Amino acid sequence: MVASVVSAARLDGKVAAVTGGCGEIGRGICKALQELGASVWALDIHPFNSQDHSLAGFVEVDMSERASVESAARKIGDVDFLINSHGIQIRKSFMDCSESDWSRIMDVNVAGTYRACQVFGSGLRRKQGAVVNISSVNGIVAARTGAAYGISKAAIAHMTRVLALEWAPDVRVNAVAPIALPSAMTADLFADPNYRRDRAKGIPLQRFATVEDVAGPVAFLLSANASMITGQVLLIDGGFSIQ
Repeated sequence: MVASVVSAARLDGKVAAVTGGCGEIGRGICKALQELGASVWALDIHPFNSQDHSLAGFVEVDMSERASVESAARKIGDVDFLINSHGIQIRKSFMDCSESDWSRIMDVNVAGTYRACQVFGSGLRRKQGAVVNISSVNGIVAARTGAAYGISKAAIAHMTRVLALEWAPDVRVNAVAPIALPSAMTADLFADPNYRRDRAKGIPLQRFATVEDVAGPVAFLLSANASMITGQVLLIDGGFSIQ
């Protein structure tokens, strides 16, 4: 039994596309999938980092432009796995969020995920693959700031459930919803010692999440060990949301 579980965790021969693949979480996911045997393509609007040289490839992609996503899909071909790890944050209250702020977040976070799923969707169905979207604990539990971001992540969580129904039984679609972790997107927050102190107190496991805490569950959801799991949003928050 143990051997079969270990074997089922492997992703040998599979091809994965990771949007936002050059960000902290995206890089961690790319690394985890590579270590499990997958050929991994990173898609990102930011420059390719030479430390990621072992990737199958890198494609510069603007997730707000459908033609850019379509061009990437033509270059990569059909994939077994799609991981939507891209996203932006504009930390403003609902009333301070301008029309342009709102539109930008929705276009990248929500519509970007829609574009990637739609563009890669036919190939995923042909290969009976799997999708993991990156939502956020802020898409499940309301926060006092960054309203548009939280709303966009709630939309991604629901998109996950809708696609899980539409694409079953050919493609499994799940999401993970991590709590904020140290990254370029949250550098301003984690630079504040008061934030770090107060945030840690609110997490039952008494520590912040790491990139590995996200990458591991993503790899599990893509693997054969999760073959009966679809339409789920897995919270990675150290118990924050159960209080």
